[in-house]
Amino acid sequence: MALDLAMAEIEMEVEEDSDFGELKQRMGPGLTFVINAQPYLNAVPMPLGLEATCLKAATHYPTLFDHFQRELRDLLQQLQHKSLIPDWRQTQSWMLLKDLATSAQHRAIARTTAVPKSSYGVLGLQLHKVRAIQSRIDDFSHHMSQLLRIERDAELEFTQEELNAIPTPIPTPDEQSSPSKPTEFLVSHSQAEQELCDTICNLTAVSTSTGLGGMHLVLFRVDGNHRLPPTNLSPGDMVCVRICDSRGAGATSCMQGFVNNLGDDGCSITVALESRHGDPTFSKLFAKNVRIDRIQGLADSLTYERNCEALMMLQKKGLQKKNSSISVVSTIFGDQEDIAWLEDHNLVDWAEAELNGLLDTEFYDKSQQRAIALGLNKKRPVLIIQGPPGTGKTGVLKELISLVVKQGERVLVTAPTNAAVDNMVDKLSDIGANIVRVGNPARISPTVASKSLVEIVNSRLADFKSEFERKKSDLRKDLSHCLRDDSLAAGIRQLLKQLGKSMKKKERETVRDILSSAQVVLSTNIGAADPMIRCLNPFDLVVIDEAAQAIEPSCWIPILLGKRCILAGDQCQLAPVILSRKALEGGLRVSFLERASALHEGVLATKLTIQYRMNDAIASWASKEMYNGLLKSSATVASHLLSDSPWVKPTWITQCPLLLLDTRMPYGSLSVGCEEQLDPAGTGSYYNDGEADIVVQHVFALIYAGVRPASIVVQSPYVAQVQLLRDRLEEIPIATGVEVATIDSFQGREADAVIISMVRSNNLGAVGFLGDSRRMNVAITRARKHVAIVCDSSTICHNTFLARLLRHIRYFGRVKHVEPGGSGGYGLSMNPMLPSVS
Repeated sequence: MALDLAMAEIEMEVEEDSDFGELKQRMGPGLTFVINAQPYLNAVPMPLGLEATCLKAATHYPTLFDHFQRELRDLLQQLQHKSLIPDWRQTQSWMLLKDLATSAQHRAIARTTAVPKSSYGVLGLQLHKVRAIQSRIDDFSHHMSQLLRIERDAELEFTQEELNAIPTPIPTPDEQSSPSKPTEFLVSHSQAEQELCDTICNLTAVSTSTGLGGMHLVLFRVDGNHRLPPTNLSPGDMVCVRICDSRGAGATSCMQGFVNNLGDDGCSITVALESRHGDPTFSKLFAKNVRIDRIQGLADSLTYERNCEALMMLQKKGLQKKNSSISVVSTIFGDQEDIAWLEDHNLVDWAEAELNGLLDTEFYDKSQQRAIALGLNKKRPVLIIQGPPGTGKTGVLKELISLVVKQGERVLVTAPTNAAVDNMVDKLSDIGANIVRVGNPARISPTVASKSLVEIVNSRLADFKSEFERKKSDLRKDLSHCLRDDSLAAGIRQLLKQLGKSMKKKERETVRDILSSAQVVLSTNIGAADPMIRCLNPFDLVVIDEAAQAIEPSCWIPILLGKRCILAGDQCQLAPVILSRKALEGGLRVSFLERASALHEGVLATKLTIQYRMNDAIASWASKEMYNGLLKSSATVASHLLSDSPWVKPTWITQCPLLLLDTRMPYGSLSVGCEEQLDPAGTGSYYNDGEADIVVQHVFALIYAGVRPASIVVQSPYVAQVQLLRDRLEEIPIATGVEVATIDSFQGREADAVIISMVRSNNLGAVGFLGDSRRMNVAITRARKHVAIVCDSSTICHNTFLARLLRHIRYFGRVKHVEPGGSGGYGLSMNPMLPSVS
């Protein structure tokens, strides 16, 4: 790090264009300095036997700064001795270091070097036990910091590739014959664990309005009001907005914003951009073609720094006496002997709390009652609630939070995404508690905006702001009349300045009062690092929903702000998306929920075991494959069918909960047109024309039987197939209301009938990421009454997991051989000979 700065100094002596400016921007006291130092420290092997000391020094700012200062001084003196620089004391790098050393922030950090007492004497553990726990924390923090850096590098590289990508125009037959229809652009990118469709091109800005926090909400549409291409973009995602040239490549600097919403018509997207008065680029958005690119999570410096800071806080303060979450930290990083000691000395307790009439047991099954009772135990530092599909996880969390609040406790509720947080806000809005949603106004759903901190502050300060604006207007009028009197004008300007300060002070006080009095505060995991939340008194309980979708470092941000924590989710459904193979194999994809569930012989976890969504023919497959046979079906749904609805005709299809529509004929031939095709746009995605036709036929059959289109969902793991299916169904008026989505985007939702197009059909038996058991678990368990899978059984059965799925359908449902382009009816052909699976 010092060498880079010294080398940049030499370059400045030789040429004007050097890296010094970039290095200068990266320099800063405290956390910024420590984070930037990590790649250099990790490149040097630690001395044997001194690993623990080195790990502690690697995150200790005063130590790092002193070493850096000595190293830079020695290097600059060597350069002066070689006559490469005139006077090392007058170099910009040394002057930058001195400015840093004299800054108020540096002095404040340097003074706070005393190490408070650790849990030795607090929890009563012996000193060698505390040191062993601290060593595990150090190892974990160091390892995770390395993985975060590796993943961030991968995300930065991917984001840069996406921003620089030139789209490929894909003319359809209709477009070739219709010059009025615009060319659709698809951006080529690599395919990782899932398809990353993060770019939309050929957009036009059509209107703008003002949203929460003064953000500009700009509505973009595809030329000609055609549908947006399949995309993984969702509300709250950070994006880069740029004007693009005729090829679709970015032609201006990036305007950073957030996706506000995707239009219900599928043709528009609204992006929240910061107010840019007088910015010519902003005004030109309304006269040019525009492209929108998603910015990956860790590619955002704030997200990365907050994850790193959480690990540093865990390492430095996890076992300190004043840390409110010390029991959580000791539980997660202690061994079995430590946990037994804490339990024997009544410092932790794993038993269920007495409900004593607090809960109406009529509305909750035994597993739900157990989860609520465990969550109410104030001596239980950690509770993991695994909620398989349809088991009522969100309802359990709602009841648990409601009871905790009634007992006078304060709760912090977080989730990895804004959508998940807003869902919790919506669920908690009727429990009678004082709840506040903290976060960027542009990333908060309009349906819960009334609970946002910005809206509450504006409401409370409405009269004050009105009076403020009146006084400011009067002072400005007075100022315009006395510009010639310098002393009087100066006095009025001073009054205006004081008025502005009073407004800011009032806003700070109001924010503090609102958050301090809130019974439930909600934010994303990353948002919980906001100073407004961190400066509050410790929360009695931290609840993290959808925790299986969050990387572990992000979970420590809210956990360190509370006395105990509850994490809810399902590690058998979709996991965090990790781009770097090295970070993936290093364990970054393993969530806190998954890791904690396996600790201490499973004492930290409980599982909801009765599902209230699916017909048992569907649920029994998920139970056997994913949940060790523990997931049972409620009698209220175990046998329900599409034909149970009074408006649905009782046909063989509506009375069938599981259906395989096989494109492979009984004697081995594949139906014509049912081969997989690689997307010619170079996206790496696949589509299957024949399967799309069969899906449309099955949608017809369901609708003609009386199933409402809004009750039908079509899924595919491939975005190219999703686009093809949307185009086909758009042409059919009676199919209006049928939703088409990727499997990943439909997690957390459900429908009466689900049709899944598997797409893959090849001689090699390659199934791609269809073989991800968690993804298929999500796909199948979205259905309440009917699942239809369209696939080539010969290809799919090369994967043993998928082969077991098809065998389950054969035993508990129906199998039909189908061909595209038929009348919509299916012949009663024989079941295929599926491969035997052990």
